[in-house]
Amino acid sequence: MNTQSQIKPIAFSTSLVIFLGAGVLFLINERVIIPYFHELGTSQLLLFLTYIFPFSLFFIAALYGYRREGNPWNWKSIKSRFRYKPIQGKMWLWTILIVTVDVASYVLVYKLAFPIIKKIHDAFPTPEVITDVMNNGDTFAGFIIQGNWWLVGLFLVLYFFNVVGEEILWRGYLWPKQELTHGKYTWIVHGSLWTAFHLFAPYNAIMVLPGALFMSYMVQRFQNNTIFLISHATLNGIPLIMLIVNVIG
Repeated sequence: MNTQSQIKPIAFSTSLVIFLGAGVLFLINERVIIPYFHELGTSQLLLFLTYIFPFSLFFIAALYGYRREGNPWNWKSIKSRFRYKPIQGKMWLWTILIVTVDVASYVLVYKLAFPIIKKIHDAFPTPEVITDVMNNGDTFAGFIIQGNWWLVGLFLVLYFFNVVGEEILWRGYLWPKQELTHGKYTWIVHGSLWTAFHLFAPYNAIMVLPGALFMSYMVQRFQNNTIFLISHATLNGIPLIMLIVNVIG
């Protein structure tokens, strides 16, 4: 089945509204909804699930858009539409190199631009309730971390929707539509818009920008979203590793 013919181009203005709208959703969730629930005495576990909610919407929206195009519910068609292709042979060497450069760019920007990043973070800090819920070093979602391995499973729920939810919406569903509009410049448009989405945490957007443009270029070159999925999973896996270390104690 050829799904390419069912994909319709998306106007830049529509892409802009979607990416910035998603950023506003996260901003409202972190700065208004979660603090409000916290003031009502909501448990940290429910606050954690509230934190996950926007990511789950990404996942649902991507599958809804996929189905609206008339695509069938089978794994082969889903992979084809969202451009998740197998990585084989020498492509693994390229993927390892690309992922390494992406992660290194994030860390390098953090170190080189730390004074600027710190000033922005201090001016627009992460709400304390978010820090307490996500991992304050001793607790996660309101539970003592050390020895509680089930918390790793709880985190994996966030990890799945964060990585997979974003990837199938941004790169899987929207990218091919943007490509029909912007052609060879899609990587610039997409990378810039994905960075703009992170402006709900502006200090993070600074660190995301180089990698977003680099990875977008690589995805466009290889026409394989599996590469970005692996890179995103690797970078966002750092908090998972930290949680596991804290569980071990």
